Amino acid sequence: MSTPSCLEIAPERPLVPGPTTPRHLLVPILGLFLVAVMGMPGVRGQGSPARTGVLREPLFDGPVLHWDVQVRRSGLEKLRKSGGPWNRAQDEDASATVRAGGQVWTNVAVHLKGAAGSFRPVDDLPALTLNFGKFQDGQTCNGHRKLHLNNSVQDAARMDEILASEMFLQSGVPTPRATRALVSLNGRYLGIYVLKGGWDKPFLKQHFGSSKGNFYDPGFLKDLDTNLERDSGEGIADWSDLVALRQALRVEAPLQRLEQAGRHLDLDRITTLAALQILLDDWDGYLRNRNNYRVYHAPDSDRLVLMPHGMDQLWRSPRGSFTPPLTSLLGRRLFTVPAMADRLSRRMRDLTNTVFNPGFVDGVFTQAQARLRERLEQEGRTEEFAPVQRSVDETQRRTRQRMAAFAGQPYQPPQTARFDDDGRMRLTEWQTLAPGKADSQPVSPVVADDGSRVFRLAADPDKNSTSLQKRVLLSPGLYRFEARVRTRSVSGPGAGLGFESGRRGQRFEEGDVKIQRVTGTHEWTSISREISLQARDGGGRRRPGEGHGNGGDSSREVLLHAELLGQAGIAEFDPEAFVLLKR
Repeated sequence: MSTPSCLEIAPERPLVPGPTTPRHLLVPILGLFLVAVMGMPGVRGQGSPARTGVLREPLFDGPVLHWDVQVRRSGLEKLRKSGGPWNRAQDEDASATVRAGGQVWTNVAVHLKGAAGSFRPVDDLPALTLNFGKFQDGQTCNGHRKLHLNNSVQDAARMDEILASEMFLQSGVPTPRATRALVSLNGRYLGIYVLKGGWDKPFLKQHFGSSKGNFYDPGFLKDLDTNLERDSGEGIADWSDLVALRQALRVEAPLQRLEQAGRHLDLDRITTLAALQILLDDWDGYLRNRNNYRVYHAPDSDRLVLMPHGMDQLWRSPRGSFTPPLTSLLGRRLFTVPAMADRLSRRMRDLTNTVFNPGFVDGVFTQAQARLRERLEQEGRTEEFAPVQRSVDETQRRTRQRMAAFAGQPYQPPQTARFDDDGRMRLTEWQTLAPGKADSQPVSPVVADDGSRVFRLAADPDKNSTSLQKRVLLSPGLYRFEARVRTRSVSGPGAGLGFESGRRGQRFEEGDVKIQRVTGTHEWTSISREISLQARDGGGRRRPGEGHGNGGDSSREVLLHAELLGQAGIAEFDPEAFVLLKR
């Protein structure tokens, strides 16, 4: 069978509307024209590198297409037996015929995709991977061997992947591009999906000039301390590139660790990756959750590059922290180095001039909505546009809230625990959440009526809590958090100590631990809190011989609180009495 030609897509409509342009498209098309002229997002010529811009392709910049996937009954039975995200070894590819944009591809391998939150069975709303070249060598779709049709059930606007990919690409971090799509499976209309480019050799060649390097797929919740699954690459699969990076990260001296890590890792791109994942509130990405990423050993630089994936849960906490816990190996071993934290802070501020601003975001939304509306009108499905537009409006509102909340705050790395010979560590440099701020700010002691220096917390009736906060890196074990406090007319639960440890700021208040709190009016009182940190396996069960204990460092980030809970009163904490004891 001859290889089908690449997908032929009609040229885009002129940016300047002609006499036949519908009135309802006039504003979006003029918006498109302004976006193109102003360079938001930046447009590169065909064949230009993605390092400083976005390679434009008709598949992602042209009209939204309707993808009709036809699978025989025997193939459907294979897909019904899919093990889902919990048992990929059980999955089988089915053969399909795919139609889109007036073209037909036969013998296309299709399988169900999706992680724990997005996987759906084939008879529901399945996400599909289309592999055009697996069963028919050399077959591609517009140069792509793989494409994904994502159900995006966690993103009603179907925009997070599209916007995030444009932002990362424009900022120099490779990731597959995305656009909207309509999808049907065996004649059953599934609705509006997201078409996403695949991680394949054409992608690697496009962004790195070569696909010969090691390309790793970490799977679900696996960090770089594990010998990741290698999808492609020439030479012996001995994971020597990952091992070399892990060895560099074990170096104790921070600046030496940073220097050695830079020999094996693209520091510019990992900084940009961290900056955007923080700004976009991407809690499920690599830096914060060791998830949704790929790794490539770029032959030209001889360095590892981390690239984002699965960006469909953004902007969930628009006013959330811009100094979130970075629980990944690189987050703990790189961005706790002050020089690297400063670099991250500068990169976050720089991105407000390029992609993290309303002009860039609104341009991407305008283009995407204009193309979607046109496709839905062509198919007589105009009733589907309004619900999507409402979700898009909500997403835009969240993006603007997030952008307004960021005031150039520096990234503050957690303090590495350093205990004296007697197992004591004095806790200094506390922060508090200032009124009207989205992130915690440094706090200084004030002079009390008796001349002593204190941290003063006043009850906030609107919030029901105020607190001092201190982030520390602690190894698994038992600790006691101690302080001294005095109170005046405190009502409610009272003044006390607490801590947080876990993904997404999950708070742990063990039921078998009695929380000591002070209420009413009391002079200086000693209070304490027991902390128990259990060892963890890095997010997945490690096979024998894999991993090295999180790169030789099993520490995790803990957020300590000295807090006042209640509707009224004042609590004063002694700045010199905050101590962490290792037991």
